Amino acid sequence: MTVRYDAEVIRTHAQELYDQARGIVFVWGFMGLVGGGIAGAVLDSAMKSGPIGAVVVGCIGMVLGVRSARSRAFVLQLQAQQVLCQVAIEVNTRRAADAMVAAASPPEGARLTQTG
Repeated sequence: MTVRYDAEVIRTHAQELYDQARGIVFVWGFMGLVGGGIAGAVLDSAMKSGPIGAVVVGCIGMVLGVRSARSRAFVLQLQAQQVLCQVAIEVNTRRAADAMVAAASPPEGARLTQTG
């Protein structure tokens, strides 16, 4: 199997990174809410207080989860931008190289032939 360059593979990877960045904020926020709610419920049962602790600790967990997820989402978006930049560099370099080759080669009819 011969390995060949395919820019579409890189663009697909960049789109997947953006999709992960979008979903990670929701997932981590939800996990923080659930984890904080469970921790708050355990504290409430130990302290024999009402359900307000579960709600407050759940909200704190959600805020911490969203905050952590935003920094991770930024890293994923930055990685996507890096690979897209590499594709743009390749396209521009190829275009410049093709222009240089076209400028260096003489036109078909302009070649001189030596006769006899």
